Amino acid sequence: MPTTIYGAFRTDSTLSDTGAAADATGTTFQISAYSQITIEEGADGTVFSGDSASNETANDPTQTYNGEIIYWDYTIEVTDGTNVYQIGLFDYDINGNGNSIGIDSEDGYFMAFLGGAVPPLNTPLTINGIVDNGPSIDIDTTVPCFAAGTRIATPDGPRQIETLRVGDAVMTLDHGPQTVRWIGSRALDRIDLTRKPKLRPIRISRGALGDGLPENDLVVSPQHRMLVRSPIAARMFSSEEVLVPANKLVGIPGITVEENVHSVTYFHLLFDQHEVVFAEGAPSESLFTGPGALAGVGAEARAEIAALFPEIQAQSYAPPLARATPPTGKQMRALVARHVKNRKPLVSDIQP
Repeated sequence: MPTTIYGAFRTDSTLSDTGAAADATGTTFQISAYSQITIEEGADGTVFSGDSASNETANDPTQTYNGEIIYWDYTIEVTDGTNVYQIGLFDYDINGNGNSIGIDSEDGYFMAFLGGAVPPLNTPLTINGIVDNGPSIDIDTTVPCFAAGTRIATPDGPRQIETLRVGDAVMTLDHGPQTVRWIGSRALDRIDLTRKPKLRPIRISRGALGDGLPENDLVVSPQHRMLVRSPIAARMFSSEEVLVPANKLVGIPGITVEENVHSVTYFHLLFDQHEVVFAEGAPSESLFTGPGALAGVGAEARAEIAALFPEIQAQSYAPPLARATPPTGKQMRALVARHVKNRKPLVSDIQP
């Protein structure tokens, strides 16, 4: 199954050949345009395969882009002085000889934005260092969304998400009732979930977030971000409220991966801006339209959204998140571990 990834061609940046071929900690560069590429998955449909150590030869030659081998080389962390971002550098076998040795343009051919955070265009980005140089990275193109049956808070009371329609009002944390601009869905069957187990839903049991939330079991996609509001978050990130993907909350008592589910239908809710809505009473995000965030909705759905919001097609488009997200998986795991250790709720004093 082909997978679309978002980021930038290195030719649309000022990152040098040397900077893409080796550890370039301290180097500063800029990105001038966003792009996307579609990779044909190789032997393992759950990961993007890399190379062995630093031999610049793909572990999986069946993973291709436009018929030639492409592979993840390593991931760097960069900062714009305020926020940090992770960028996965992909090497591309332009000349078809099976490796990326000897041709500088093959190194770091495509720079993929990881973890949902998108660095701004035409802004100096400084490399903090290499943060991952392993054999592979997870494919993670699932659009954050709710499972069918989820009750969403509206001005007239909770409604199952599949009954909502464009034009209906939904309660939000920051802006009160907001009008639904677009609704999409994606059905996954046994074959899909077997082939890509990382798409299996996350179940958040009743009360698992604290303060009696969610009010009933809540099922969401792995990358669906839930609002964490706690003094621990404030101490760690200088903000009492942060958004954290549901799969990073696994380990909290009552939050688990649905290993035995045979099918699931996910729904996406889109508003004029990224919002925090209430699902089974628990605060969580709506669909985010930033570059790279719409990879899993499909070309037809992206076209529908672009018709509603033509600004998303602009290279400079960078909408704000409703809340910040911890920049690294390590920090998210630390946040979860501290809540577990101190037996503190993830959410407190939240009302629609």
